[in-house]
Amino acid sequence: MLQLSPDDIAREAQRLQHNYEFLSYGLTAAWLILVAYVLMLVSRHRKLQEEIASLRAMIEDRPAR
Repeated sequence: MLQLSPDDIAREAQRLQHNYEFLSYGLTAAWLILVAYVLMLVSRHRKLQEEIASLRAMIEDRPAR
């Protein structure tokens, strides 16, 4: 049967802690990228809505033929 020393267990715990640290950094980066992308989409949506409203106003102001 495999026997682990307290030092082995401590090293493994440190390794796992280090891996969780990188995982948390990666997840934080992914969330920041996602939030930035959503904010960019919202901004584009607003600009398109304004352009649509402007075009509708131009069509309504055009004299009928």
